[in-house]
Parts: sequence; C-alpha cells; structure tokens
Amino acid sequence: DHSVTPMPSSSASASTPSAPREQSNPFQGGRVNRITTIHPKTYDDAQMVGRAIRDGIPVVLNLTGVAEAVAYRIVDFSAGVVFGVRGSIERVTPRVFLLSPAQVNIKVEEPEDKGPAHDLFAD
Repeated sequence: DHSVTPMPSSSASASTPSAPREQSNPFQGGRVNRITTIHPKTYDDAQMVGRAIRDGIPVVLNLTGVAEAVAYRIVDFSAGVVFGVRGSIERVTPRVFLLSPAQVNIKVEEPEDKGPAHDLFAD
C-alpha cells in the first residue's frame, strides 16, 4: 500500500489568486480530498493530465487501453508537466502511473522480498 501525504504550501501568495482554483482546491483542511483517474484513448487526451496537475489534483494515469507508441508519448508529456510544477511521477504498474503536484508527497514503501514462492502474482 502507498500512502499520499499533502505537503504544506510554502506560501499562499506564491501563485496568482483566482476564484475558480480556490473553489476547486483539492487540499481543503490540509488533506487531499480528490484524486482523478484518467484513461486516455489518444494522445489528445493527455491534456486532461496537464489540467489536473496544474490545478493541484493528483492523477492516476492508466495507459492499459493505449497503443505502446502513444503511451510513451503520453508518459513523456506527463513527465514534463510534472517536472514543470515540481511534482513527482511514480510507476505503479508497467502501464499505470501516479502523478502528483508539488503539494503532495508520495511515500513509497517496498515490501520485503519474500521470493516468488510467496507471491500470488509472481511471473
């Protein structure tokens, strides 16, 4: 299991204030209250990732239904968006990624290696 912990913002006045973003703040009370899941079908759907991350909303990006070449382009675009907002990207499975803005700290804990004999999904 991975836990997501919001990081305190360094300055509330660091960004340009706008009413729509304040109303859709996913960090009410210092906690993440919204995560969006995006299942793109084409490269054009990658803009949904950019909008969510720009608005401070963590994204689960599921690329299981996309051709490999398109998936690579979407991951490249998404990584650029995340880099631009000083966020992070974490691979969950080979085709599922967790993207988060700078306000969200992703803590990854790897399970102890118990060998393939004890792993239900071992190859």
